This record gives sequence, C-alpha cells and structure tokens, in this order.
Amino acid sequence: MRNTVRERGDSEALLRRMAARRRRDNAIVAILAVLAVLGGGHALHDFFTPAPPGPSDDSTAALIGRAQLAGSFAGQFVVSYLSANTAQREKLSEYAAVGNVALPSSGRPVTDPAVVYVARTVSGGGLDVWSVTVSVRHGAKTGAAEGEPRQFYRVAVSTAAGRLRALAPPALVQPPARGADLSLAYGAPCGQETPLHQVATGFLAAMLAGSGDIARYTVPGSAIAAVQPAPFSAAEVTAVDSDDRSCGAESARARLSVQVNPKVDGAAAATLVYPLTLVRTGGQWQVASIDPIPALTEPLTVVTGGEPGAANPVPGSAAAATTTAQIPPPTQN
Repeated sequence: MRNTVRERGDSEALLRRMAARRRRDNAIVAILAVLAVLGGGHALHDFFTPAPPGPSDDSTAALIGRAQLAGSFAGQFVVSYLSANTAQREKLSEYAAVGNVALPSSGRPVTDPAVVYVARTVSGGGLDVWSVTVSVRHGAKTGAAEGEPRQFYRVAVSTAAGRLRALAPPALVQPPARGADLSLAYGAPCGQETPLHQVATGFLAAMLAGSGDIARYTVPGSAIAAVQPAPFSAAEVTAVDSDDRSCGAESARARLSVQVNPKVDGAAAATLVYPLTLVRTGGQWQVASIDPIPALTEPLTVVTGGEPGAANPVPGSAAAATTTAQIPPPTQN
C-alpha cells in the first residue's frame, strides 16, 4: 500500500513538473512570436545577444588621440595646399591625390592656422574618416594678416593604423554662425553695504592683486589660491549681481556674477567677470567655488533682441523690447 501511495505521489509530481515546463515553453514561444512580428530576425538576434560593452577610458583616450592626429594633419594640408604654386604639386601628393587641380604660379601666403572642429563621420574595419575644419588668415606675415578676416576650410581625412590621407582638396565653408545669448540667473544687484559684495571684493583683491589673505574669504579645503605672482596692482569690483534677492541677508547660499576692473601699475585693463558660489557657515559668508560657467535660469532661456550690427533702439520703444524663448527640457526616446 505504501509503495502504491508513493508511486501515485511521484506520478503527480512528475505531471506537475511537465505542466510547468509546458507553460514555460509556451511563454517563450509567445515572446519569440511577438519579437518576430515586431522586429524580425534582428529582434530575435538581439534577444539572445548580450549588450556590447560600453566605451572604456582607454578606448576614449585612443579616439581623442586619433581626432587630434587627424586635426593636425588637416591643418598642415590646408596651409600647404593654399600656399602652394605650380612647382609644388608633387609636394601636395604627400597629403592627397590632387589630380589636375589648378594651382597659381605664385602661392597665396597663409598664416595663423587653427583647427576649429573635428568630427568622425565614418568608422569601420580599422579605418576612420574625419571631417576637419581649419581656419586661416591670408597675408604676408602674422602681423600683416591680423586685420584680415579668418576663412574656414573643410577637409576629409582618413586614419588607419596611424596612417593619414586627405580624401580631396579643401573646401571653403561658412564661418560658424552667431550663437544664442542665454538668460543668466543673477537677477538681484547687491550694493557695497551687503555682505556678498564685501566678501567678493576682498576675495578678488586677494586673488588678483595680492591684497590680503585669500584664506579669509574661502571655505576650508576649497583649494582656491591667489594668482602668483599677482598679475594686477589693484582690482576694483564695480558690480555684484546675485540669484539671492536678499543679497545674503536671509539665505545660506548664493551665486554671484562679479564684475571687476583690474589695473596694471595704475593703468586700466579689460574688465573681468567672475561667477562665484558663496555659502554662509557660522554666520560668515565665504567663497566656495569659482564656477566653470555662469549660473543659468531654469529652464534654459534664449534671450533674443536686435540683429547684429543694427542701430541701438531707443530705450522704451517697441524695437528695444527684449524677448525670451524657453528651451524645452530634453526628452528620451
């Protein structure tokens, strides 16, 4: 009797396992059917293929190195090509197959080359193709060419195992267009009597002119040091604007835009503007950081006004009105 009961239990357990396996197999088949309908073979392949590894520090560094190599090569080619004459055609073949391009009898002087943009457009089989834009000035020498406007030339460069080649002669392209002005978050001017103005004044005088101990104005461990040797004989703060409307009277953190007029041996130098973050600890305001960029309004807002080169509109007129356009937040597809 015991054996009969045990055999019956084993049979029921086996049936349960078989039913569970059948349900699992049916679910897998259903998933594969859906993938086949939605994406075909690629979806099935992706379902069983693990995701490729992300970029590593080594691969990123190598990519940056190849970009710099392509940019340097393109700069040399643009200068050589634009300054070449008919007797230097063979020299240009070191960079590219120039074919029967026309060259002047006397080369045009080229100075002050600068690589302004590099982008990888094709990659595969150990070969990369880069689009490189180089700006130059045309003139007899650097001093004579300083007043000349820059011209921008684009050239395609292939790189493979350290070997470089331009795919065609350069093309003259438009210079970069004028960008947008973004709205800054500093909406409150802070007078000389405010703690924020006073701390910013003492901090910049110590950092730029060596006037006082900069540690008095910075938080411990900030790593902010005075410029040595002091580049200016004086640093006069002329304006302080903050995102804190109380200018330090009520808050414990504030971001500042500080305008300073430095002097060199009594002579005025160009105005500098410092974005700073200040914090209040123990009732005392101190500089926490010199920010890498100014504080921007959130959401980002484009400030639009008159066209470049247009006459200044009369204050208060319709032409003088400044409009803003909000930039929508990024979306993820």
